[in-house]
Amino acid sequence: MEKATQKERFIRIDEVSRLTSLSDSTIYRKMNAGDFPQNISIGTNSKVWLESEIQHWIAEQIHKNRNQ
Repeated sequence: MEKATQKERFIRIDEVSRLTSLSDSTIYRKMNAGDFPQNISIGTNSKVWLESEIQHWIAEQIHKNRNQ
């Protein structure tokens, strides 16, 4: 298991959507295509994402857009 260099935080779909400005369905479509961080199951019907992975994805999108 990789050591976390920062305190990790779980976030739910509503916050992922708010941070990325993507709809829930777009998030799942991108995730299934391998273009978005995978969620983590923490219970029968509970899915979360790591905030650090979402922030990294956002930074990648900015970098791609600015360096075309």
